[in-house]
Amino acid sequence: MRTQILKAIGGTLAALALATAPAYAGTTTGAATGNTTRTGILACGYYEEGGESYYNHCGTTSVVIRVERWLGLPGSDWCVAPGTTWLGHSFEIKDAWYKGRLC
Repeated sequence: MRTQILKAIGGTLAALALATAPAYAGTTTGAATGNTTRTGILACGYYEEGGESYYNHCGTTSVVIRVERWLGLPGSDWCVAPGTTWLGHSFEIKDAWYKGRLC
């Protein structure tokens, strides 16, 4: 259920990002390629691939995201630039999301 909700949210955010920033959407570091939409563009937001966790920011400015961790470890806020950011190993990172502000 959680995965379905996250995929739905990710799809909505991807559509919004493509509508508001089409010149930048799809630009990545090239490190991760498994979280693509039907058009082959890397989806926006948090995803996991090959045991690693990533956050793809589709906007054109740096933003604050919240990174939550497993095992009762404290989460933290990160400033991420446009493109894909490696967050850590999937067994360490539980989730990440946009906090609604620039950095």
